[in-house]
Amino acid sequence: MEPLNVKPKLNTLTICLTLALAGMLSGCNDDDDDDKQEEPPVSQVKDAAYYQKMAKEAAGKMSVEEKLNMVVGPGMDFGNGEYPATNSKNDVSGVAGYINGVKNDKLDIPAAKLADGPAGLRINSTRNGSSETFYATAWPIGSLLASSWDTKLVGQVGKAMGEEIKEYGVDFILAPGMNIQRNPLNGRNFEYYSEDPLLSGKIAAAIVDGVESNNVGTTIKHFVANNSETNRNAIDTIVSPRAMREIYLRGFQIAVEEAQPWAVMSSYNKLNGTYTNERRDLLTDILRNEWDFKGLVMSDWLAGTPQLTGWKQLKAGNDLIEPGGFTDPVTGAFNNTGVLAALKESYNKGDINEADVTVNVEHILSQVFQSPSYNNYAATNKPDLAQHRVLARQAAAESMVLLKNDNQALPLTPRLKLASFGVSQIETIKGGTGSGQVNNEATVMLSEGLQQQYTVDESLTSFYRDYYAQNKVEHPGFVASIGTYFTCDDPAIDPAVIESAAQNNDAALITIGRIAGEGVDRTYTRGDYLLTENELSLIKNASDAFHAAGKKVVVVLDVSAIVDTTEWADKVDAILLSYLPGQEAGFAITDVLSGVVNPAGKLAQTIPQQYADVPSATTFPGKDTNGDGTPDEIVYNDDIYVGYRYYTTFSKPVAWPFGYGLSYTTFGYDAASVEANTLSNGAKGSVTLSVSVTNTGNVAGKEAAQVYINAPQVKLKKPTLELKSFSKTDVLQPGANQKLTFTIPAKTLASFDPQKNQWIVEPGTYKAWVSPSSDVTGREPVTFDVSQEIVVSNTTPDALALPAGVNAADFVTVSQ
Repeated sequence: MEPLNVKPKLNTLTICLTLALAGMLSGCNDDDDDDKQEEPPVSQVKDAAYYQKMAKEAAGKMSVEEKLNMVVGPGMDFGNGEYPATNSKNDVSGVAGYINGVKNDKLDIPAAKLADGPAGLRINSTRNGSSETFYATAWPIGSLLASSWDTKLVGQVGKAMGEEIKEYGVDFILAPGMNIQRNPLNGRNFEYYSEDPLLSGKIAAAIVDGVESNNVGTTIKHFVANNSETNRNAIDTIVSPRAMREIYLRGFQIAVEEAQPWAVMSSYNKLNGTYTNERRDLLTDILRNEWDFKGLVMSDWLAGTPQLTGWKQLKAGNDLIEPGGFTDPVTGAFNNTGVLAALKESYNKGDINEADVTVNVEHILSQVFQSPSYNNYAATNKPDLAQHRVLARQAAAESMVLLKNDNQALPLTPRLKLASFGVSQIETIKGGTGSGQVNNEATVMLSEGLQQQYTVDESLTSFYRDYYAQNKVEHPGFVASIGTYFTCDDPAIDPAVIESAAQNNDAALITIGRIAGEGVDRTYTRGDYLLTENELSLIKNASDAFHAAGKKVVVVLDVSAIVDTTEWADKVDAILLSYLPGQEAGFAITDVLSGVVNPAGKLAQTIPQQYADVPSATTFPGKDTNGDGTPDEIVYNDDIYVGYRYYTTFSKPVAWPFGYGLSYTTFGYDAASVEANTLSNGAKGSVTLSVSVTNTGNVAGKEAAQVYINAPQVKLKKPTLELKSFSKTDVLQPGANQKLTFTIPAKTLASFDPQKNQWIVEPGTYKAWVSPSSDVTGREPVTFDVSQEIVVSNTTPDALALPAGVNAADFVTVSQ
């Protein structure tokens, strides 16, 4: 092997890449008529094979040093120019990183720009040398979008998000985040979609398709089992291969197979003893060979130990090491050049060779060649923010979940007198902290929205406005370049003030706010998962006073993730879970409260009666095994029984079940049936169900219908219920009905047999409920039969095996 300190031999290939395969790569000898080839027909499909061939030919024109430079990011820059990317053009201030380009006598490939984030494009709103502003839309958080159960609506959000990415000159967005909400205290749950992998995968696929319809890339993350933030850079996730396949990988698999994102981001954590970005069984055997992923894999920022074992990442199939530096464990200083230097040393030692790196480079180039930067797209910096504002408001309002509505307390009649309590009406929270933040122009506060529909008690609003101004607490950003945020606990309110408000207003609205974010998990404490004493007192006193006057009390939960409701839900008339609705928060919440929008969201996660009921409560966020005071191992003791799979299997009562959500109208489900069963055809077979959904109420609305399957247990134990399909109606007028059809392929029905490394559909009678939620009590199932075992697919033997000496029985505490 030729050491890197010796000038590599020039590649002797001199024939210019054709226009079809080179995409106008510059540096070819344009004056040599012999090298010119005719432009291909316009009808040629630019599919994955097209770009892979293009990448292979381009990689042949790169030196080893250029290849190594491409697989390592240029540094922790965040768009400030401190560590410029190789061949960077038209930089965008505030991006999270780059893919280095290359420029030699044969190639001119510009650097690609990578930006956060899951709730909208995160770039700086100002740029040196420009008087313009570059605001992006702060969309509803992932948990709220998933609560829509509406892939069409989510796809529209993705398309609009992608337009902003493209028109602001960015190539890839580092989103969507789609880890499973295993535990409600995960600080980053707001970015994620659901506790269920099928719903997560379908929503993620809709976002990916929408964004990438603009010819910009998405990066689904964090791959995989990154379901907590505590010590996330080093925590070792111990989880059985079956749970990995059925719960934590399956959503990613759906997104890859149905939408083919440009990139996948490997996660920070270790998995069964090895960093995910060093697991070839995960990144190559499963992701590429089993799922046929065509894109590139990048590390999360500063993940693993790239300064020591970066070559292992590359050989495993982690194509791009970001951001290209590392934090010195002794000094804490950021070393920008150490990873590239270490890779060169690994190359010279023979740990990795040119053929290895070439594979990584080809994966990268096959995606970069599709990017706006490579294709010389002239960004306008003028996305349609006005139209996106309208869509953000619609998406937020339609996705909110109405948890309680006794005696039709909602909607609140417009123009009534409203007593609005709570600091969050003044500083309504649009989104979470960290890389999920967005620099938008303005956020509509709830107090602003309410004033559009109601006569709001100004004395209360002024009190909260002054209190917030005097008591807000500033918190530093997760890293210096990601902005600060503010919190303010709700004050104690004199009961006499509440009594007066009850006499002078028609209804009470109480807003509860919670923010969380990257790098820190939530806690089971008052002021976080539990309400504070002041919040509980406010709810009690307001309920007593307003109910005594014959008036209603409504609670809005402006929260990053679920909070306890058991302590107080029985005291109020209505509860609206708005999550964090994005920049149009105040308008969107008011649209639902006033009935301008009929809420159509349903829970994408279970709300338990008590946190102690959560099956992972005893193991989250991990245990300290080495005595340093920090959790360094987290065992997934709940195995495949995550979320509603646990509560339904073990008959555990919940506060609000998965899939649940009320409406201002009612819906009837009729004529559920099995329309077709072709499972006798084996792995290519499917079962098709249908149902007629009728609006039986007095208000137009949408309904999300869900299919839950109870599968026979032959060799494998299974949860009592598993979501296998869902669909949302159009807007149904009162009395109208719509037939919904659900086709469930064999691979969706399948369970994972770890003994044979196979996905199988076991024989027997299957029960299927078409239901408005996972609570199927009182509903009659339809049935269908599978005559013999179906092997849907064979998988990589012993992939993701538990560490030596560890058996699932050693740590799984939840089992049938």
